[in-house]
Amino acid sequence: MANAASAVQSCNKGLVEARSKLRVESVYKAWDDMSIFTNSMASVAKLKVIKQWLKKTASLGESTEVESYLPQSKSFLKILGVPYWNSKSSLPITPAQVKAALSNFPLFEGILLVSIPHIMKASPSSDMSVIWIDIWDSQKGSKGKTLINRSFNFGYHTATVRRTAIHPVVAQCCNYWCWGHPTHACRAQGAKC
Repeated sequence: MANAASAVQSCNKGLVEARSKLRVESVYKAWDDMSIFTNSMASVAKLKVIKQWLKKTASLGESTEVESYLPQSKSFLKILGVPYWNSKSSLPITPAQVKAALSNFPLFEGILLVSIPHIMKASPSSDMSVIWIDIWDSQKGSKGKTLINRSFNFGYHTATVRRTAIHPVVAQCCNYWCWGHPTHACRAQGAKC
C-alpha cells in the first residue's frame, strides 16, 4: 500500500459513492495486517466497499484475497506439551515457528491470533514449554470453546489446549529479554543471563 493517507482517502471516496455516512478516520499497520478505524460501526455491506477500495489503492487485483473483521472479543488459551527446544537445532522454539505450526493444523483453521504467541519453559529444569495464545473470538467465546481440552500433534509430542486467565503475568528477564523469570530473580551476574 502506498501510504495510510491514500488508503483513508480512497476508502472514504468509495463510501461517499455508496452514499454512506460511515467514514474511515485512520489506517494503521498492525503486525502483518491493517487496522482501520471508522467513525461508527461498519455493516457487512460497508466492509465490502472498504475492501474493494483498499484493493484499488494497493493495486492488488481481483485475484488477491482481502479479509475484513469487525471488532470481537478475545479468548485466552495456553498450549501444554510442546517442547521448549527446537528439534532441528539447540535453540528454543520461536513465536514465528509456533504461529507457522498452528496454521498447519485443521483444529486452528479460521482462528486468528491477536498477538504473537508467548513461550516460556514449564519450569526452570523442564524441557517442555507453556505457550500462551490470545485469539479473536465471539462474545460467547465459541471459537475458544471448540479448542479447549483438544489435543493435537506438535512434532512427536501431543499438545493440549487449555483455558487460562485473562493474561497471567509471564515473567520476562530484562537482562536478556527472555521469558521465564523476572529480572530480580535472575541468577546471572551482570547484564546477561
